[in-house]
Amino acid sequence: MSRRKVLLAGGAGIAAVGLGGTHLINANESEAGTSDSVAAVSPSLSASDDVLPLTKEATEGPYYIDYDKDRVDITEGKKGTPLDLRIQVRNAQDGKPVSGAAVDVWQCDALGIYSGYEKTSAEHSLNAGDYPGLPFVTREPGDTYKTVGGLHLPPDSKTTYLRGFQMTDDDGWVRFRTIVPGWYTGRTPHIHAKVHTLGVFRDGAYADGTTAHTGQLYFPQDLIYAITKVYTDNTNELTTNAVDTIMTGTKTVDGMLTIKWDKDDAARPMKASIRMAIEPDVENLGHTGIRIPTASPSS
Repeated sequence: MSRRKVLLAGGAGIAAVGLGGTHLINANESEAGTSDSVAAVSPSLSASDDVLPLTKEATEGPYYIDYDKDRVDITEGKKGTPLDLRIQVRNAQDGKPVSGAAVDVWQCDALGIYSGYEKTSAEHSLNAGDYPGLPFVTREPGDTYKTVGGLHLPPDSKTTYLRGFQMTDDDGWVRFRTIVPGWYTGRTPHIHAKVHTLGVFRDGAYADGTTAHTGQLYFPQDLIYAITKVYTDNTNELTTNAVDTIMTGTKTVDGMLTIKWDKDDAARPMKASIRMAIEPDVENLGHTGIRIPTASPSS
């Protein structure tokens, strides 16, 4: 990954509400007895020293922006069901945790809108998944907002909500406070993720590394149906997991999250986790699925 411009953000608590007006919850609200330790509150993922199946790659999509937003809370006040997202990164070759990797996430808000692309993403849904009159551009070396392995749209604003990255700890974990994403034409609710390795973290930025994984994270269909009753202001046609053209399945390797949630009240805070298995020294272009060996830092 190329050196990225540093855009620091505060970590203040942000309030979030269900769009249907049924429940008011602070995005930083925690349950009694909950530890701040990532592993302590994450759903159980067994340890392993064995070879793991690689987490599947997926298209980066047109809305990635290569910002450095080093923060746990990425909501910036966006309304929605609070989601405590935990991701563990492991080496697929031996099952061991990958520490010191940068995990980058971005997603739409409850209405299906992406920061940096308010006009573009709204037009996308209104035009049944097409991007009329909007030129795609191919990533070139040195560009700050282009896509590896695919096509990309230039941003139409400078907003940054629901974007951020965190460094994996010694056990391979990162944590984000976000919201359950909404949906838009042609796509089921999802969260985009990248894992960057072989770089260095300094001054709030991750630099000089490579992208070892580009993927997307998904939600069980029963949860999605429940969320539609909370996000009542989202009038986009719902695309289910079964007909989404990018989602490949419902297993962990497909990006399916493990969720702890109140099935009687989808506006209440949820907890999600997933284990990602990657090859840290292999660059993955995501969109094309091409896997290119990366030269070692000493070469």
